[in-house]
Amino acid sequence: MTQLGVGLTYVPGLDRILDACADLLDVVEIEPQTLWRIRSDGTISTDEEVLRRLADLPGARLLHGVGNPVGGCRLPDRAHTALVGELAERLGAPWVSEHLAFNQVGGEGEGGRANEDEGFHTGFMLPPRQTPGGVRTAVRSVRAMADELPVPLAVEIGANYLRPRADELADGEFVRRVAEGSGCGLLLDLHNVLANERNGRGSADELVAALPLDRVWEVHLAGGLDHRGYWLDAHHGLPDDELMALAERTLPRLPALRAVLFEVTPSAVPQLDAQPVRALLARLDALWDRTRRLPPVLSAPPRPAEAPQPGTASPSPSPSPSPEEWEHTLGSLAVGRAPATPLGRELAADPAVGLLRELITEARGGALAGALPNAMRLLLLTLGGAEVSELLDAYGRADTPRLFASHEAAAFADHLRRVRPDVPWLDDVLALDLGLLHVRLDGEPRTVSLGTEPTALLTALGAGRLPVAPPRGEFRVELVDR
Repeated sequence: MTQLGVGLTYVPGLDRILDACADLLDVVEIEPQTLWRIRSDGTISTDEEVLRRLADLPGARLLHGVGNPVGGCRLPDRAHTALVGELAERLGAPWVSEHLAFNQVGGEGEGGRANEDEGFHTGFMLPPRQTPGGVRTAVRSVRAMADELPVPLAVEIGANYLRPRADELADGEFVRRVAEGSGCGLLLDLHNVLANERNGRGSADELVAALPLDRVWEVHLAGGLDHRGYWLDAHHGLPDDELMALAERTLPRLPALRAVLFEVTPSAVPQLDAQPVRALLARLDALWDRTRRLPPVLSAPPRPAEAPQPGTASPSPSPSPSPEEWEHTLGSLAVGRAPATPLGRELAADPAVGLLRELITEARGGALAGALPNAMRLLLLTLGGAEVSELLDAYGRADTPRLFASHEAAAFADHLRRVRPDVPWLDDVLALDLGLLHVRLDGEPRTVSLGTEPTALLTALGAGRLPVAPPRGEFRVELVDR
C-alpha cells in the first residue's frame, strides 16, 4: 500500500481552506464525534449533510477519535466504537486513531448523571499512569477498542503538562510498551511531543528515538500558544520553525509513514489564510519518500510484558499509586475537587493542575456558547464578563463536565434555574435556546411556551444588545430547523 499523502483535519468552518487547497489534498481526517447529533431519546445520529460535503472532497479519508480515549482503566465506550467502525467502513478509512489518555473516572451514575462516588467525565483528556501497571491498563483498553473495529487502530501520543515523576516510565518508553503490548499503530503528533519538551518533560528527539518507528502510520503537526509559562497544544496557527525542523529530522526515519496531517481548531480558522496552508502542504509533501513500497496496515501480534531494557530507568514492578488511584486523584483535581490523600496533595502542588482546571473551564464555556448562544449573550450583557466567569466557576465546582455539548447545555440550564441569577428574561431565552438545540439535533419541530414575545428577544440579542421593554404575555412558539 502506498502512502495516502498530506492533508488536513476537518473542523467546522474550514471549507474555504479545503476548497483552496483541493489540488494538494491527498487525505482529509474527520473527527467522528463532531459529526454526531445526540437526540432527545439519547440515540446518536450522524450529520449526513456534513458527511456528504466531506465525501465530495478529493483524496482519502481517515477518522480520528476525540472523545473515547484508550489509556485508562475505564474501557472505551462500545457504542461509540461501533459508530466509528461504521463510519470507517462507509468512508473506506484504512485505519482509525484515538488518544492514549483518559477522560472518565469510575462508572456512570444513575440516569447517566455523573457524581463523585459513581464516576465522572473530566472534560479534558488527561495523561495515564506511566508505569508497568499503567502499560497493562492501557494495553487492555487499546485491545478492547481494536477488537471491535473493522480496521486497524492507531493511538496518539498526547500532550502532558504535568511535571515528570521519578516513579514513572519515560514518555517514549511508555508509548513503546503500549504499542508493542497491544499491537496497535501509532499516530505521532509532533506538536504534542515538542510541547512536552518545552514544558519540561524531556527531549522530543529522545522520545521519538524510543518509539517503534515501524509502527508510526500517521503524523500530526499544529500550531500552539504560550500561556502562563506553558506551551499549549492549542492547534492555533501554523507550525513554527522549531516544529518544522523536528518534522524534517523525523519524517524520513518513519518507514511505515502513510499520512501527514495539519490540525487547527475551529476558533483559529477565521485567522487562517489559504496560501500559507498551501505552502505548508507542499513543504510536507517534499519531506518524505512517497515512492517506497510499504507493508499493509495491520495490527501486529501483541507482545507480552517485558523487563526493562539495559540502561533504561524503570520504576519498581508495582509502584504506588495504582492506575485507578492516579486517575481518580488527577481527574478529581482537574474538575476542582481536592482528594485528601498523599497523592492528592502531591499533585495539587503541580502548577499544571491549575492550568488543567482553567482549560477545562474554558472548554466548557466554549461548548455552552455554541449550544446556548442567546442565553450566554444575555448573561454577558447583563452581568459582565467577570461575573459570568464566577458563575461558570461555581457551575464547574457544582457539576462535573459532560461529554457532549447538548448535555452540558441542559446541565448548565438546570444550574441557572437553581441559583437564579438576577437576569431578566433568562427563563424564556433558555427555553428558546434549548428548544432550538433539540430541533437541530432531532430534526423535528418543537413548541415552547414563553412569557415574552420571542422575536423582540432574539432580534436584540442577535444584534448584541439587551431587549428594551419586550412585550409580555403568553406565547406559544413552534421552532423549526431551517
